[in-house]
Amino acid sequence: MIATHRLVRQALAIDPRGIEVRFGLRCAIGVAVPLLVSYAAHQPLDGVSAAIGAMAAGFASRQGVYRTRAAAMLLTSAAMAFSAFVGALSGPYPVANIALFAIWGIALGVLGSLGSAATTVGVNSAIALVVCGHYPYVPSDALPQACFVFLGGALQTVLLVSIWPLQRFTAERRVLAAAYRSLSAYASSLPATNLSSPASGSLATVSDTLADPHPFARRSELVAFESLLDEGERIRGALAALATDRHLLDDYGAADAADETRQLAADAHPILEEIAAAVADGRAPSELGAAWHAADLRANALEELASLVPFGGTAVDDARALLAAMRTAWRAAGVPADRSSSASPSRPHAPQPFALSALGEALETLRANCSPRSVFAQHAIRLGGMLVVAGLLERWLPLQRAYWIPLTAVIVLRPDFTATFTRGIARVAGTIGGAVIAGLITALVHPAGEVFLILAIGFAAAGYMLFSVNYAVFSVSITCYVVFLLAYAGAPEHLSAVDRVGATFLGGVLALLSYAIWPTWSRDHVPDDLAELIEAQRRQTALVLHGYIDPGTFDVRGTREAQLASWRARSTAEAAVDQMVAEPVRPRGLRVDTALALVAAGRRYGIAVLTLYSRLPAHDAVANPQLALLAAELDQALHAIAEALRNRTHDVIAMPRLRATQVELKRALDQAPEPNLAAIVSETDLLVESVQAMLDALRRNAAAEA
Repeated sequence: MIATHRLVRQALAIDPRGIEVRFGLRCAIGVAVPLLVSYAAHQPLDGVSAAIGAMAAGFASRQGVYRTRAAAMLLTSAAMAFSAFVGALSGPYPVANIALFAIWGIALGVLGSLGSAATTVGVNSAIALVVCGHYPYVPSDALPQACFVFLGGALQTVLLVSIWPLQRFTAERRVLAAAYRSLSAYASSLPATNLSSPASGSLATVSDTLADPHPFARRSELVAFESLLDEGERIRGALAALATDRHLLDDYGAADAADETRQLAADAHPILEEIAAAVADGRAPSELGAAWHAADLRANALEELASLVPFGGTAVDDARALLAAMRTAWRAAGVPADRSSSASPSRPHAPQPFALSALGEALETLRANCSPRSVFAQHAIRLGGMLVVAGLLERWLPLQRAYWIPLTAVIVLRPDFTATFTRGIARVAGTIGGAVIAGLITALVHPAGEVFLILAIGFAAAGYMLFSVNYAVFSVSITCYVVFLLAYAGAPEHLSAVDRVGATFLGGVLALLSYAIWPTWSRDHVPDDLAELIEAQRRQTALVLHGYIDPGTFDVRGTREAQLASWRARSTAEAAVDQMVAEPVRPRGLRVDTALALVAAGRRYGIAVLTLYSRLPAHDAVANPQLALLAAELDQALHAIAEALRNRTHDVIAMPRLRATQVELKRALDQAPEPNLAAIVSETDLLVESVQAMLDALRRNAAAEA
């Protein structure tokens, strides 16, 4: 009952901040143009086909940033055109049409393994197959209509891409500003007890955005944004290090020094906020002389107090590193503002060549997910089977708009429980609401011809604007759009509200039943996601500690890539655990409390690695053999934990003598003090503590299983 209430509340939750007026108006133009042209040419059906392609391409534009966004839009348009052609030809032949439903469903399920962009292409192509299969054409008519679908999507792509030269790095500014606001929020409340590092997701988003650069940008402008990303990562590391310093100073009893550390982070808050605002607004940062002066005074005060603590010099180094990174970011924030006033770039950024490695990676991902153990393969079989049943119901039931059964089912069914059930609730509620609103408008206005056209365009704009507000509200708009669009084409959709609601309800119930009959619970793949997180942290740790042991061969690029991989693995694992918590079934094997404990330990481990990484540039080689031994033992321990998770053998983990080795490392510092060791002993202690916490959690889980 509690789970049901949570799902309903989540499905109907409204976020007014998600309203996107400019996005809605831009995309609505792409839908309106073919409809208005077809109206003027007295060819409404051609305009409807083009509008269908334009509508889908508009939503596909939410995928990617620049070139990847254009590719997603064109691929969606091409896939829909092909599916529309095949659906129209197979419509008169029920067996062939339903067989295609199964093939499209299986393909869509496996394509989901490539990410949200591939899912968008697959879902829209399946929708085109379903809808066009309900309105059969002869071959001579099917091909032109399919071409109009593609042309509508291509037109939408051209319209949206054409504004890129006028947009001065909107996407880059938005994600960079969000990243610096996230750092600012962390600095304003520097943790002292429950250690956690600044959120990594926003910086990972920046990295992904800059990896898909503006095609009309100068290289010098892109370098400025890359500099802001680099300094953001340094600031994140310095803040994480200061949080560790505050924790250690509190434990040592140096309350005044710990408070100065907290105050320094608080003084950084307005500076980071101003950097974020300047980047977002495309201007140079405003003068904050008082804030900079206060931060410098705080660093000086910390230096005096920290001199009384054996490891106080490390805290001072971290404070200075934070201020230096913020000053560099402050200067970098003004560079794009100085150059964005030019009317046009002198030379576009050279496009990157097509990477065969990316295609190879995608094919390898698809091949790997054809295994029966893959969540996506299981979802593909479930989706294909469900569409066969939906196709049979569409043919057998005496409903005028029965194609809404498979259409709703393919939209609702997702690989995970939470998304399927929240979408199902929202879709049914939104369709009922849309049918009621469309019926009321029809009864009050008695629309025809031009009025249907205006209503369709208006609800298309509303659908784009409200997409991120709530899925049920979005479904209301899309239902009204479809009703009035097809009514404009001559189909009496506005008179079939009861049939449409009934078919939508059946489609939603069918999707939920399909999942209930063959569920793919997150609990089944959470151990693998956690194992991937631990392996990513293992690789990052090895590279960072090697940088202390042998700085001359330190792999800067590889370490940064390992850091990004660790961030993404943490995001995936935490999302999977959240889904696991929401599922109304008791997990088998790995318990919820164990998964949460592993996530918490992973966060503490992450902050220690990040702190070590942030301090790395200031250190020479650490020759103490205990550090090399500890690095090897950490590598062995993390690999053993990851393998135990993958193999579901939580009670057979052979662990090295981590704590003893770390104690020897600390003893080496006490006997022959070395500044380099002083900078890392506290972090290796946290690394060992985190690994021990992971091991303890798995042992408790094994004891509970026994």
